[in-house]
Amino acid sequence: MKLKDNIISVCIWSDDYEKLAKWYEDVLGFTVSQRLTLPDDTGVDFKFEPSYFYVGKHDKVHGKSKDPYRIMINLNVDSVSGIYNELKDKDVNIIAEPFEGPPGGFWCMTIADPEGNILQFFGDK
Repeated sequence: MKLKDNIISVCIWSDDYEKLAKWYEDVLGFTVSQRLTLPDDTGVDFKFEPSYFYVGKHDKVHGKSKDPYRIMINLNVDSVSGIYNELKDKDVNIIAEPFEGPPGGFWCMTIADPEGNILQFFGDK
């Protein structure tokens, strides 16, 4: 199997997708690309060119993430400390404050969204 060298999208499923998508929009500042209200596809598509970040409704997902450390969504940023300073006083569960990632040369920090999904930010200090 030959895959292309980029990820097409990240999808987070929720039983309360509107509330979760609103958090990504209001707290993290994600830009809404479109809202889908199709019979089998309902959610919010956020703009991340050339891919996208999607928060949608799934009938088999209920409540908070039961194993949030299994998958972590990684986001590249210019400054991890800058993101930390923007988020520290907002409604964000900060799991790990900025630290130099092993083996060095980059910084990261870790947060959880309201449903317990883990996001990590990577970049310069």
